Amino acid sequence: MSGRLARLSMTALRMAAGILPAASAPLASWLYHFGTLPRTEALERDFGLDDEPLAVLGLASGGPARACLEAAFEASTHPGWISFAGNGAAGAVPPACKLYVSPEPRALPYAFPIVAHVFARAGVRSFKVGRGLHGLLRSDKIVAYFDAREHLDDVARSLGRALGDCPAQGIAFTADAGGDGLLSWGADPPDPSSGASWRAWITRRLAEAMIANPHAPVPAACEAMRSVGIDPELWAPSEATFQ
Repeated sequence: MSGRLARLSMTALRMAAGILPAASAPLASWLYHFGTLPRTEALERDFGLDDEPLAVLGLASGGPARACLEAAFEASTHPGWISFAGNGAAGAVPPACKLYVSPEPRALPYAFPIVAHVFARAGVRSFKVGRGLHGLLRSDKIVAYFDAREHLDDVARSLGRALGDCPAQGIAFTADAGGDGLLSWGADPPDPSSGASWRAWITRRLAEAMIANPHAPVPAACEAMRSVGIDPELWAPSEATFQ
């Protein structure tokens, strides 16, 4: 198995196999949140005490990300997230795919303004960033949405060049898009009424397979992915995934 995200995903499955609960829902939640960093005194000191570290992201008044985002996006706040919708974004049409950007928290003052400018220049339809310290400690702290995979790939290449050697946190159960775990992608289920994201959809199926096969949970989880057209070494959706 090669690739940082493939190794990270397998580590999550192997660790989960050692803590199998009686029901699948707690296991799915554990898998979904795998990779979230612990809250520490040092991070609280660096990010601020009010749990809304806008200055770290460059979103405070006069910050390096704020002006370009105000010109290109309309911001709104939601539990756990700050969302940015592009001017004229086709909100009623579900996006085709999503790009994850996963810098380590300590890199956010450098990385997020770069991400914001790349997204604005590229005409990204919408994106969101974790709200508060907890939201920025999760691995999937920045998520952008696209109508076409080609656009996602173009933006990923631009980000890869602009971010350089930015340290990556990495997101389990996502497909590599460059940067040794810094950039990855997925695709939400096409039925928006399901309310499931790409990783929530995957981790629910992984958990169900592991609970149903407690004597061989990791092979069962991998086979569950193959049965829906997902290679458990790549974690990319295929045409068969949501059929």
